[in-house]
Amino acid sequence: MKANTIFVNGRVYTMDGGAAAATQADAVATWGAHILAVGSTEEVRALAGPGTRVIDLGGRTLLPGLNDNHCHPPMYGQTLQLIDASSRAVANIAELSAAFGRAREGGPGLVGGWIRGWGYDDTRLAEMRHPTRHDLDAVTGDTPAYLSRTCGHIGVANSAALRLAGITRGTVAPQGGEIDVDADGEPTGVLRETAQRLVQEQIPDTTRADTRSFLQTAHAKFLSMGITSVADAGVSDAETLLAYQELRDAGELGVRSYLMMIIDQTLDALTALGVRTGFGDEWVRIGPAKMLQDGSGGGRTAAMSIPYPEQPENFGIQVYTQEELNRGFLRAAAAGFQCAAHAIGDRAIEMIIDAFEQALAAYPQADPRWRIEHCGMMREDLLERMVQLRLVAVPQPTFVHYLGDSYVKNFSRDWLELAYPCRDWIDRGILTIGSSDAPVTPAEPWVSIRAAVTRLTQDGQTVGSEQGVSVDEALTMYTLNGARGSFEEGIKGTLTPGKLADLIVIDRDPHDIPAERLHEVQVDLTMIGGKVAFER
Repeated sequence: MKANTIFVNGRVYTMDGGAAAATQADAVATWGAHILAVGSTEEVRALAGPGTRVIDLGGRTLLPGLNDNHCHPPMYGQTLQLIDASSRAVANIAELSAAFGRAREGGPGLVGGWIRGWGYDDTRLAEMRHPTRHDLDAVTGDTPAYLSRTCGHIGVANSAALRLAGITRGTVAPQGGEIDVDADGEPTGVLRETAQRLVQEQIPDTTRADTRSFLQTAHAKFLSMGITSVADAGVSDAETLLAYQELRDAGELGVRSYLMMIIDQTLDALTALGVRTGFGDEWVRIGPAKMLQDGSGGGRTAAMSIPYPEQPENFGIQVYTQEELNRGFLRAAAAGFQCAAHAIGDRAIEMIIDAFEQALAAYPQADPRWRIEHCGMMREDLLERMVQLRLVAVPQPTFVHYLGDSYVKNFSRDWLELAYPCRDWIDRGILTIGSSDAPVTPAEPWVSIRAAVTRLTQDGQTVGSEQGVSVDEALTMYTLNGARGSFEEGIKGTLTPGKLADLIVIDRDPHDIPAERLHEVQVDLTMIGGKVAFER
């Protein structure tokens, strides 16, 4: 059998030894959608035939394709069409307002009659505050406008949008949400957690064609960064699931996708059909049943057991009661689902562990791999309970980089020593998986790997000084462990003969550069299923 493609004369990190991986080979051969051989350049060259493409690595490095195991691809693709309100684009509220003004005149961000922006961070704006409806009203007039904070858990509506939603000084926020008001009791436009839905429900629905387009935009971006697999952290409707299936059937799905199904919106329909975790194929697969329990650490809505500094009444927001969590995960466990939960604050994590423990006791699973998404502000007792239940931690090291400076303001140093504690998880044998939560933070795996190793924020502060991991451990979080998170380590996650030919070529060996420069690594080529999907 002759290879379709061979990669020779490089450094190959197979990652099949996990975090203990070292250079295993110099060359790789692929045939069809799978890896044919891994070995020396001489051995692999012998597999070349007349039609074989030979790629000389010239000393570059070959790795398995990376796996972003918690992100929001449709939203990520859509936000690329909205006003970029991040600190990379705007420094203050005046610049942010100007961008909304340009959108009203037909610039980027005017979509479906609404002006929309994404990604502001109040802690990085010069004014160090949230924008308000007044800031937006001055430039948007009667055109409804909505601006999402980088975490996605807080948004700002202008007066036109508030009117459409019927939000006035007397409006009561839904459970799990808050409507900010000024000293006179009038809404400021700032909406927290579930209160955002009051406005979001007024925004014109996207079509299935829109969702397909958003997915393709996001997937092209992923492939350019060496990401060949993702987990979509929030599928809540049939139209999104159909969009995935239509792209898969047309051969137009860019990356392999593991879909987290939101319990409140999807569980009844799925269980009625007998669908559960694992249904699908290597391109689209049903993942865990998920609930979202709190907000964000940067936005001070993560549910904590202690109040936030200077805010003695603020313990964050709990979306569900303990009884509601228990019922949701009991139902999912009875249907045979892997389960997952968004929890950032220690109180939210504790409530999720309580619910998981009850559900797994009632419906034991031999290999559950139940996941806590984010799993931010930990305590020693919670770490031990995670070990006992064999839970999986799915952090976003990019949070340390992009949001870490706000965490320094919001939490004490003692709390930060156990914030997203990758070192402690790994040392305790807890499966730890890498991700970005894009578009909450950019889907930049090498920024994330740098943060996992160095624990450095944008401003050069350290968050969790003892929680750094090795380069190989960080790479494992994005390769083999990502595959384990979806029970797919038998088909991907390492460069092993017989596994899927999902691999990347990078311009340098990450072991040979200072950890502070890991974000400079460039992806030169991405292959998925034996086909080159991106080449610089």
